[in-house]
Amino acid sequence: MKKFVSIALAIVMMLSVSVCAFADDYVDSIATEVLSTYEPLFPMDNGWWTEDSDLGSSTDAGAEFAEAILVDGAKIVIKADAIAGSTEDGYGFQYGVQTTDTWVMVLAHFNYANGEGNLAAEEVVVEGDYAYIIVDAAEFVDALTANDIDLTVNTWQWIFGACTGAKTYGVYVVSTGAAAEETTEEAEAAEETTEEAAESTETSTASSPDTGVALALVPMAIAGIAVVSSKRR
Repeated sequence: MKKFVSIALAIVMMLSVSVCAFADDYVDSIATEVLSTYEPLFPMDNGWWTEDSDLGSSTDAGAEFAEAILVDGAKIVIKADAIAGSTEDGYGFQYGVQTTDTWVMVLAHFNYANGEGNLAAEEVVVEGDYAYIIVDAAEFVDALTANDIDLTVNTWQWIFGACTGAKTYGVYVVSTGAAAEETTEEAEAAEETTEEAAESTETSTASSPDTGVALALVPMAIAGIAVVSSKRR
């Protein structure tokens, strides 16, 4: 029985480590909800169309992605090596969707370095070793629609186009904005209320010095009562 319990605990620990390995602090920090997550087992080189990629129309990850980008206010967040976020010549990225292995058939993609492509990234944030390319999902959907592409029907594949030497670690779809702002505003309001209450207390004490003296005498009065009581005994 003890051996069985030990094995079960080991499995639980392994699963918890696996969950942590797939978490991303930056993505979590900007998301009110992570709607879709694709993290390849091995980081993707700039391979453009890759037949073995499991982010496409025939995969569970692809179906989840296609549904997530339709959520109002959704953002696509791509995690790559930091150099992919550089605007210097020779760096940058191109990601998107295509239906064949021919580059001219790219249906929607975006590029940060030189403005090529149907779309531009909304923002690129470099955090330590990684660049996070943030794209408005609604704009991406509009680009797909303009090319008569429905990700829930057509055969498609996601392309990975980070600059040479950079790898891609994940493609996420997140919900951001209103909920996070409301939470922040509520926290700020609560903090202001607490500060005002503290200031009010300080003002009351300062304006009534007699109260402070009276409070200071309370312990002395209690001690005096105790002495009298002991003498009577």
